[in-house]
Amino acid sequence: MASQANVYTAVANVVWQTDKVQIATGNTSVTYQVWLAPDFANSIYSNAVAVPANSYEYVYVGVGNYLNITGSNFTAAESGTASSGTAGVQGGGSYVGE
Repeated sequence: MASQANVYTAVANVVWQTDKVQIATGNTSVTYQVWLAPDFANSIYSNAVAVPANSYEYVYVGVGNYLNITGSNFTAAESGTASSGTAGVQGGGSYVGE
């Protein structure tokens, strides 16, 4: 049996467990920001990103990063898997160019 995705109606400094989130808004817009692990001092976006009212978006978060959503009347559903964000990544070393 497939497991259910977690769905949230409030998201403040939540360590995300999948690679993406589906943000669905009601009659108000919301903004979101993703803070990078391990120290959560840097964000993916230079400014918070808006999701318009009465719409939805799939957004990359990345497993282990913090997600913040500001606003009301929304749902945030885990999407993807805990590993699909790194699918195709080989090894863990660093690249040294020529």
